[in-house]
Amino acid sequence: MTAYQQQIDRLRELGPRTSGNDAHRALIEDVAADLKELAYNVHRDTHTFDRWDATSDQVGLQIGQQQIPLSSAWPYSGKTGPEGVTGELVLVHGLRKNWRAAAGKIAVIEVQNLDVPARLLLDSWEGDLPFETVANPVIGSELAGTDLTKAREAGVLGVVAVWHGIADAAAHGQYLPFTRDYQDVPAVWVPESARRDVLTAAENSATATLTLNAQKTPASMDTLWAVSPGTGPHANESVLVLTHSDGGNAVEENGHLGLVALARDAAATGHDRTIVFVYAAGHLRIPAVTKHGQATTAWLEAHRDLWSPDAGGLTAVAGLGIEHLGARHFATDPTTGEYAADGTLEPELLYATTTELAGLVRETWHGATEHASPVKPGALVHLGEGEPLYEAEIPAVALVTGPLYLLAELDDDLVDINALTRQIDSFRRLQTHLAGTADPTSFGTVSMPGKPKRLALTTRALAFIATHR
Repeated sequence: MTAYQQQIDRLRELGPRTSGNDAHRALIEDVAADLKELAYNVHRDTHTFDRWDATSDQVGLQIGQQQIPLSSAWPYSGKTGPEGVTGELVLVHGLRKNWRAAAGKIAVIEVQNLDVPARLLLDSWEGDLPFETVANPVIGSELAGTDLTKAREAGVLGVVAVWHGIADAAAHGQYLPFTRDYQDVPAVWVPESARRDVLTAAENSATATLTLNAQKTPASMDTLWAVSPGTGPHANESVLVLTHSDGGNAVEENGHLGLVALARDAAATGHDRTIVFVYAAGHLRIPAVTKHGQATTAWLEAHRDLWSPDAGGLTAVAGLGIEHLGARHFATDPTTGEYAADGTLEPELLYATTTELAGLVRETWHGATEHASPVKPGALVHLGEGEPLYEAEIPAVALVTGPLYLLAELDDDLVDINALTRQIDSFRRLQTHLAGTADPTSFGTVSMPGKPKRLALTTRALAFIATHR
């Protein structure tokens, strides 16, 4: 058994590592121990917050005498106590929802698993994208008018969100949406197989009891970081290597395997530039660490001296974001409904934020396929923890492949070790080049999209959502 396989097995043994839970903190300590063994001085940024937890036996939905199957609880939505809340079901339509129609009642909403044209989310360097569409429940859960703040203000007792366009097995355990602050409205997800029953009940104003006996408890989690000093004339320049620690399965998040491998290389071999390794906590609880951006944003704001030319310390000339290594592709059998690996690999979503780095990636990368197809960030979004590097205009390469199961809490054989090894080795080659003696101007300059391009794409995206909601 390879060392990488042992570490993947460790992730499966730990189970879901939602922000601040015991498994999450245990993994953080594992990585801290690995870095200390390599003689790094491991620094910590501690984040405290109120954790929200609900086990499967604390969640339920009963309509009349019928128990409705659930896909998952809506994280950080709210809580009911063990008795639940009882009220009339009301169907609330549209992107901009009239929550007042469900005041004092339980709202039912439909959430489409949108199959979004890739060009609404991504741009390209050479005209082609590695895939034509993106169908991930993260998108639907974020864009379907699912901010529950106005539901709370309207006096809604609870929300039942019904999946549409995703198989039950794929919807099971989805930890979505994960970017919102505590909503204070209990909400649950219902699989598509129960869709007709729930919608019919809402159309008939049936009475239901929604139970979400969640608990809120004080918690903490640590972002780790360590520095490998440069030994050459560019030692005052830095390369940032980052990933995050929260995740629900063995793909999300296994990026520490790459981070530790690169830290081991840096400890063993001198390098011109200084390398800073960042293991960010809070990706699944972003409001606990920052008011905008991804979890790494908090680290960047706290440690400007390690990357910003305005802070009088190091100046970051490049970055690497390592997420979702070795992802197998899962598909749903249309006959049996079984959701399982189909023997292929998930197409890589591999960002390069300058044309020069895109060229470097094409020369050095060997991951899921023999030839890499690096993409340019779209005008509206850069997915994953590489986004803060992009916003800081630090040239970077970031892997953030998005399988359908990415945010699902499940224990399955999700990782192809050979593909994971190739991807880590590709990151090692990139680190060697970026932290070496190459002229930093050869890494290119990040060019951010202008307001007209953002506005045009926003208009197209809203038109797409309005058509497919």
